[in-house]
Amino acid sequence: MDDLTIKSYDLQNEIFRIRYVNEKSYTEMRQTHFHNSFELYYLLSGEKLFFVNDQLFRAGKGDIVIIHPYDVHKTSSIKEMDAERIVIHFNMKFIENQISGENFDLNDLEELPNKIHFTVKEQMVVERLLNEMLNECELKKEKYELYIKSLLFMLLISIFRYTKNNTDVKDKITNIVDQKMLDIASYINKNLCKNLSLNRIANEFYISPSYLSRTFKRVTGFNISKYIQLVRIKEAQKLLRETNLKIIDIASLVGFTQIAHFNKVFKENTHTSPLKYRKTAN
Repeated sequence: MDDLTIKSYDLQNEIFRIRYVNEKSYTEMRQTHFHNSFELYYLLSGEKLFFVNDQLFRAGKGDIVIIHPYDVHKTSSIKEMDAERIVIHFNMKFIENQISGENFDLNDLEELPNKIHFTVKEQMVVERLLNEMLNECELKKEKYELYIKSLLFMLLISIFRYTKNNTDVKDKITNIVDQKMLDIASYINKNLCKNLSLNRIANEFYISPSYLSRTFKRVTGFNISKYIQLVRIKEAQKLLRETNLKIIDIASLVGFTQIAHFNKVFKENTHTSPLKYRKTAN
């Protein structure tokens, strides 16, 4: 029996993807990353561990995890067990031309929590909508793209409604070691312009560099130097999109002392240069 079953569908000329995944062995994301689309990750069975920005939480059956654009994140298995899920990626452009601002505020999407747990009744509604999307993608009947957009709207509206009934959306981290690593992730996010060398961070938190490196990777799934790199590039992208600051000044603000190094790291993580990214974003 195969350990992994995947069905994946993309809409032509649209920024929308839906995948059904059923895995029967331990897996983790090969790359730690962020992207400019929303990701809706609904678990049909099993459990997964999520690290999003500087938060760590578990998700299981009936949970939906919402990854916002540019959230640095990684997913891994908790133990050897089946994990079945449906994952949707969509860009704002996929839906923004179809809606009226007075009826559906796109900014509300940004306010959604990273994790929501649905009741059994709510799960039935969500799973019906998700399975109907998969079915439409597979059969490709007339006007199926428009119907999928309608189903996505129904799903988002359901999520908004269910969120109001659900306040316990995050796990509380009780492990002292795990909490320290999350504190370190938060420190990194708040101090990007500083020298964030392994030794300096270790000294700041009164632990050894080797312990920091090993434990941060175990808890978050990230190599700490790669995590620092990703959050710096994420912030640089935001400044490129939202300000008119010179690229050399942005590089300095996010902790790069040499513009050549900034350009190299930016391109490695985004596959484009800072200048081209700014032109495309605007």
